[in-house]
Amino acid sequence: MRRITLAAVAVLVAASGVTGVTLAAAVPASAQASCTGSSGYTDVKGFGVLVPTIGNNTHQDNCELGLGNDSQAVVALQETLDGCYGQHLAVDGDYGPLTQGAVEVAQRDAHVTVDGIYGPQTRNAINWWDFGDNCARL
Repeated sequence: MRRITLAAVAVLVAASGVTGVTLAAAVPASAQASCTGSSGYTDVKGFGVLVPTIGNNTHQDNCELGLGNDSQAVVALQETLDGCYGQHLAVDGDYGPLTQGAVEVAQRDAHVTVDGIYGPQTRNAINWWDFGDNCARL
């Protein structure tokens, strides 16, 4: 049985012209890690603001959020979308279609690519809801 299986694999490899087969899906070089927590930053007005990061209090903010994410990072983003963009989201940590739409509103307002995905470009362009109940840039 093992000889038959090896022979079948050899025929498939030869027929496909592939000399090495990789079964794992390739990850694009531009893929960002998912934001899972938040870290405190200071905005231009001198107030504290929570920004999505990889883990809590890590300041590793080169990350993304999109549909299906469910974390403290989404809560931080939803609070900003409510406070600065009047989106009236349930601050529940679930990045669903309403949060995606709210991100698109903020992206349009900030004049960046509108794709509904939170990432470094959006982070740098939007206003953030701070602990002084203001909206300001980082």
